[in-house]
Amino acid sequence: MYTPWTRDGRVRADVVNIAPDVSGWIDELHAQNSREVKTGDILFTVDHARYQVAVDLAQAQSDSAKVSWDRATNVYKRRTLMSADAVSREEVDTSRLDMMEKQASYKQSVAVLNSAKIDLARTTYTSPASGKIINLELEKGDYVNRGVNRLALVKDDSYYVTGYFEETKIPGIKIGDKVEIWLMAGSLKLEGHVESIDSGISNSNSTPGNQMLPSVEATFAWVRLAQRIPVNIKIDQVPEGVNLSSGMSATLKVVVPVGDQRDQRSVLHAFKENVKSLL
Repeated sequence: MYTPWTRDGRVRADVVNIAPDVSGWIDELHAQNSREVKTGDILFTVDHARYQVAVDLAQAQSDSAKVSWDRATNVYKRRTLMSADAVSREEVDTSRLDMMEKQASYKQSVAVLNSAKIDLARTTYTSPASGKIINLELEKGDYVNRGVNRLALVKDDSYYVTGYFEETKIPGIKIGDKVEIWLMAGSLKLEGHVESIDSGISNSNSTPGNQMLPSVEATFAWVRLAQRIPVNIKIDQVPEGVNLSSGMSATLKVVVPVGDQRDQRSVLHAFKENVKSLL
């Protein structure tokens, strides 16, 4: 029985690019290349002295703004209790507006304080997930810039395989089909199942020209080669002792249930269509 297969398979995994959210000097470095980490483990810390000063300054400004708001509130309340002969309506309105202005200034100072506290907290960077550190480009004493990637994390239990199947084989593949995965590394065999089939690939004829019109190639190959469509395969279980790395090569074979004739029909139809295109 014909079964869809491909030698063009790649092991893939979810990779988190890690960049500091604050700039500064690295004063502690706990992360090590190719080492396992757990969620919440400290990876590195940025010198926090400047950020602590920013919090202290913001706290003092917030306290001062609170005092000004309280004072303006007391003035407004006192004037509202005075008789019309002692204070004019305009003075009451002015004190009310002053109170509201001081309240807004206080709220603004609280927001600045909270932002400073966030920056201080983020001088300590913890692992966002469990996994393995790769491509570490940090040393103690290095200066890091906010938002610039300095290491990556390959998440545990996120490995899967993408197989690039010829389009003529896609009709013979269904979501949930069992897949045999043969790794080139040591000829290891894993089992998985089809999780999804990508809905599109790039088209060289779709690149627009200067007038946003399609740029179509002037020549057309007499023999058309089948395009390859990515099929994503979830690994059911990784045997103990098997170390997977994103980028490994694999050969994939979709196991079609006995008695299921969909593969034969789809392949025959694709063959006929290819023959017609050559006539």
